[in-house]
Amino acid sequence: MSAASLAFEDRGEGPAVVLVHGHPFDRSMWEPQQEPLGRRFRVITPDLRGYGQSRATIGTVTMRQLAGDVEALLDDLDIDSAAVVGLSMGGLVAMELAIANPGRWWALGLVATTAEPVTNAERRERLAMAETLETDGLEPLVDSMSKRLFGPECTEDVIDRVVQMMRRSNPHGAAAALRGRAQRPDYRPGLAALDIPTFVCAGTADTWSTEAVTQALIDCLGAPRSLLLPELGHLPNLESPDVFNRELLRFLEEADEARC
Repeated sequence: MSAASLAFEDRGEGPAVVLVHGHPFDRSMWEPQQEPLGRRFRVITPDLRGYGQSRATIGTVTMRQLAGDVEALLDDLDIDSAAVVGLSMGGLVAMELAIANPGRWWALGLVATTAEPVTNAERRERLAMAETLETDGLEPLVDSMSKRLFGPECTEDVIDRVVQMMRRSNPHGAAAALRGRAQRPDYRPGLAALDIPTFVCAGTADTWSTEAVTQALIDCLGAPRSLLLPELGHLPNLESPDVFNRELLRFLEEADEARC
């Protein structure tokens, strides 16, 4: 399957940083990061295939295919080297990118994600939800996810914004990516072989990327910078943007300076 053309935003100047959104979100989830990072870096925020303003593919879209779309976008923009930061499913895409071509990426950010392979139970759950999306639309997914996404002190305006973002998603695009995630490989061996500065971030109230899941990710990396944010859920960049931005920017600046 050929690469898909992606809708994207391109802000700032300097070394490139690619921000990869999760599921079922779009590039607007990175709005609190675009301006602060854009003062120092060129920030590229794509809508992954099937999300936001990027066209959907019916059926199955693997994480490797989503990564290939991002690679093609950077090729079109004549960007040979970048940092990549991904959240949740976006973290899987970021791992695909870094493991496939580590020389292209000068820093890697993994936020609220996992390196472990899909379990049989998770596979069944994702495939079933994909079918539900294509018959009943987004609302069953929005309902199930919104009960688990947020930390106990998340503000109502963030919750409302995220719920509306999910409701805007293309059900066929979300279903295709769910089927792709049901094929998720074990990223731990590939990550263990990397020599790229890596930032790992998660909230301690995240019911998917739990402390155990996050520790397993940290354990397979060489010397990652880790940030565990108390009482935050699955979207630390939205629940606590000031802290998240400060720590991510510090990491990126140090990684950029170290390669000079």
